[in-house]
Amino acid sequence: MTRPGSAPPPLDPAHADVEIKLERMGELVKRMLTSVRMPEDASELTPTQIAVLCILEEGPQRVGVLASAIGAAQNTISEVVARLQRTGLVGKDRDPVDQRAVLVALTERGLQALHKRRAAMRSAHRTILQALAVEDRQRFVDAFELLVELTERARLSIARTQAKPHPKAKERRSR
Repeated sequence: MTRPGSAPPPLDPAHADVEIKLERMGELVKRMLTSVRMPEDASELTPTQIAVLCILEEGPQRVGVLASAIGAAQNTISEVVARLQRTGLVGKDRDPVDQRAVLVALTERGLQALHKRRAAMRSAHRTILQALAVEDRQRFVDAFELLVELTERARLSIARTQAKPHPKAKERRSR
């Protein structure tokens, strides 16, 4: 493990194929996600749409909050929300605290779709785990949890790097 903010050690040449395997695994995960369709119809939800629905399950949010939580541009999330609204999975209302702002909320149909999607994903996960020997299942889950944790750390590190203010911004503030 490396300390936060420190550079990771170089990959051992004996494990040079790790990045290729990680890319392949990412492709397999994407295929698995897109292969699990909503049971009520043949339409697919994109990973970003699913992320928006999952966040909204906790309660209504502004588009900016959704964008920040997902790590996407606000205009991108606005488009995602518009598509979800057209399909009846989310709705929009004025923020009761600030009437100028709009809150996006999960509709009952959106909640049902999310629950059905999760059930389909659990079924896909069971299929994957059943292919493993009983003693390998926990190791697989542990390894996957570690991969998720490391991926999240990398995402946060990249976000911090990209959020650094422009060097001239400091100049302008000191004037």
